[in-house]
Amino acid sequence: MNLLERANYMISAMARLLKDADSAFMGVASFLPFLAIAVAKRLYNPDLVWYSIVGFNPNPYRMPMSTVHPLIAEYCDAKLQLAELFDISARGELDVVFLAGAQIDSRGYLNNSHVYIGDRRVQFPGGAGGALLHATAKRPIVWQGKHDPRIFVKEVQRITAAGKPYRVFTPLCIFKLDESIGRLVVDSIHPWSSYEEVKEKTGFEVNEAPSTTEPSDEEIEIIQELDPKGIRQLVLQ
Repeated sequence: MNLLERANYMISAMARLLKDADSAFMGVASFLPFLAIAVAKRLYNPDLVWYSIVGFNPNPYRMPMSTVHPLIAEYCDAKLQLAELFDISARGELDVVFLAGAQIDSRGYLNNSHVYIGDRRVQFPGGAGGALLHATAKRPIVWQGKHDPRIFVKEVQRITAAGKPYRVFTPLCIFKLDESIGRLVVDSIHPWSSYEEVKEKTGFEVNEAPSTTEPSDEEIEIIQELDPKGIRQLVLQ
């Protein structure tokens, strides 16, 4: 299964989680969440309120090379400042937020600050408001374009954002938080992967799980319409 097809699985699964969502926010370089929200609004939830960094309720005819591109702002109902989004979430009015994690641990905590490998400090891109959004949004969805033991660790070296993730998406599987034990468990495994691979590439205990549901023809058609150049596969390379 090629990278485009793998991205389609992740986008489809994200979109289906938004069927009953009131609102959703995605940030910078969020190609998979961008397409997931667009698919959800087209097929499942036309009343879903879409917040982006550049505007309120964008309706672009295609996905550009940047999720803060002026093309998105051109097709928005209104302009939106990031500080306004923080206020919306702090008031408890933001349902779903998509957050990327450079390092993600068994509790669903994120490290976007830095890690030490021996005496060498490796700098990550920074929190960018994730600390507030992870803690205050009703259903944080975390995602990552790679899956290996350096990213999925038992405990992050530094906590940039702590909250209760609704789901965690990776190129191998989907995690969910089991609040009874306070850590992530595997919800489904993508059909190109396996329990053995997830176990090998995860730094905490994992469980067996069913296969992730395949995307529908309608979902794939919308994804391809919005992303004819296949930008979505870049995050999985």
